[in-house]
Amino acid sequence: MVCIKGARWACLIAYLPWRGLAAANNLHVQISVGDNNILKGHVDGRVVLMFAPNGTDPLEDTDVTSTPNKMFGMNVFEFGARDTVTLSGGSPNGTATGVTGFPLVSMDDVPAGTYRIQAFLNPYDKAKRSDGSEVYLKFPCGDGAPNVDGVGSLATSAQDLEVHGGPQTIKLTFDSVVPVEAFTGKEIGGCSQGNYADTPQLKYVKIRSKKLSQFWGRDMYVGANILLPSGYNAADKHTRYPVLYNQNHWTGGSGPYSYGRSQTFTSAWDKGIIPGTNGTADRPAPKLIIVAFRHEAPYYDDSYGVNTANLGPYGDALNEELIPYIDAKFNTVAAPYARIQDGGSTGGWISIASVIYRPDLFGACFSSYPDSLDFRSHQDIALYTNTNAYVKPDGTVINSIRTFDNNTEEVVLATVAQENHWEHVFGTSSRSSLQWDVWNAVFGAQGLNGYPLEPWDKVTGEIYPDAVNLWRELDFDLSYYVGSHWRGAKNLGEVLHGRIFLYVGTHDNYYLNEGVANFAQRVSSLGGPDWANVTIAEGQNHGGNYQRRDTWDYLELVASWVKDHGPRGKTPLEERRTRAQSKGNKFDDVIRIGGHGAALKRQAKPALSYDYSAKCGPTIKATAGRWDPGVALEAQWLVDGRVSGKAFVVKQDEVVRFNSADSESAKKGKKFELKLRVTGTKRNYADDTRESNTVLVGR
Repeated sequence: MVCIKGARWACLIAYLPWRGLAAANNLHVQISVGDNNILKGHVDGRVVLMFAPNGTDPLEDTDVTSTPNKMFGMNVFEFGARDTVTLSGGSPNGTATGVTGFPLVSMDDVPAGTYRIQAFLNPYDKAKRSDGSEVYLKFPCGDGAPNVDGVGSLATSAQDLEVHGGPQTIKLTFDSVVPVEAFTGKEIGGCSQGNYADTPQLKYVKIRSKKLSQFWGRDMYVGANILLPSGYNAADKHTRYPVLYNQNHWTGGSGPYSYGRSQTFTSAWDKGIIPGTNGTADRPAPKLIIVAFRHEAPYYDDSYGVNTANLGPYGDALNEELIPYIDAKFNTVAAPYARIQDGGSTGGWISIASVIYRPDLFGACFSSYPDSLDFRSHQDIALYTNTNAYVKPDGTVINSIRTFDNNTEEVVLATVAQENHWEHVFGTSSRSSLQWDVWNAVFGAQGLNGYPLEPWDKVTGEIYPDAVNLWRELDFDLSYYVGSHWRGAKNLGEVLHGRIFLYVGTHDNYYLNEGVANFAQRVSSLGGPDWANVTIAEGQNHGGNYQRRDTWDYLELVASWVKDHGPRGKTPLEERRTRAQSKGNKFDDVIRIGGHGAALKRQAKPALSYDYSAKCGPTIKATAGRWDPGVALEAQWLVDGRVSGKAFVVKQDEVVRFNSADSESAKKGKKFELKLRVTGTKRNYADDTRESNTVLVGR
């Protein structure tokens, strides 16, 4: 049997038409565990069931924009080798314990036909954080945190089976476990962050992070792939090299800039010679060390490289632990002017955030098509002013992914609602390891339930302004953060001047040009048009190097910036612009504002007050208390410990009044005890009932 640990879960409104609870669940899929010892003990996790076209691999295409699959997900709790889990029906409600589907809401809507059917169980590990909160998450193991079939996942064999379109039970068996990759390296930490063998130019390092290990209560590692320039001699401590930190998603064992995959680039890099083209002469390659971090994490394939309330002190782990280790092991120039950040998309955000938060550590960033820099446009969501993340005030849907026909006509591939509902199949409470969910985890506070405090209802799209405001209070709206600290102790207006290089196209596939434009508008209004170097290229989409430059041209640009801003350069990076007081994203501040203790401080019980005057008689007022954003509240008066009147809906901090004349005790002239009981419900939270203080009413 699969139990729910005594918790009751909230059921809120639906987002699509669906069959009511009275409707028959015609299609059932029962999944048990084979007799091959693949599951020891009991686990919590997420079951994902896929109906793929007959004869195809269900994992071949699971993308929201193109998948032909019908996919369904359900949480399991304390699932063991002798248990059977049954998936049937489905609705947007009860997502913590029921079936969630995409693109179909209910399994009953799967059309009759022959499908290749396969199921997976993504197991969660129990983690007790240093702040005392307890969560169940998938910790990746050299696999880059896939949203399904990661290392340790149970899988059934894919079978071609017929769905009849009426009452039917299909039985599947978990009969295999996704294995760890056969790594060839000798790094510490086993499969965590992968384990790779050095080559002459590409080196691998991995360290146990004390900061992350303390936070998560388990051994945690971070690693890096180090691409050394031609002619590098470890014994020559006098010849040192600037470092380009190339931010990306999970890089595995790959080298930066396609080193090891592109024969042309690899050969030129190893020789240190850029081949001439169209009659031009060969020229020396820039002498740089290029570093790509490996920081797969719970919630995503990378940590976003900053300190967060939900993922922990990854910023400190990389900047205060791993980079000093790299500087000690390799012949780097360990100075801000010689540490450059770059990357695109997620890497674009990490690179600019790293320089904005740590101008004392890094010199400049070349950031391309970064994730949202300004939450006035979170992709295409006006996050501060909209009431819904899926629909604009005029009723039009908000799109998420697009392309362009003939570079002119926009073609929408997915809406924000579709992408969020698709993510919901792979995990509740922002645990899908997909894009919108990791933004919740990185930018958001921790909720009272231990998981990211989501900025909107994942099903309906209703925005919770108090949760959104915490994104800004936590300083993850980079545009607002820079503007707020333009002067004062951090003095970012002077400190960051000329150190930020941004690129995006007007046809960005994820609408990220809007956030870049907002960022540019804000900093230009404060520091003039040349404060940051911002390129918004007409008609360009998501992808490519900075400003769509050839790789060698771009690397030469980076080397040129380093030379110009070095001690003997034309415009040296002054020490006063790299001082520690400009640091941001301090982990203590992040936890103070967004951690478990902050979640507890956000709460308050209902409160009751009573006054009596001869002129006005009794005045009885109560507030419903404080709860996490998005919690729906129902209140009930208690007179002498018994229910009095009907339950009623109340809002957080709303003042409500009790009419003592309606009390039977009052009518009889007796004193009575009064309380207010309030029950809060929210998707993926356990129902919570709180009672106010008791007051004695009467003369």
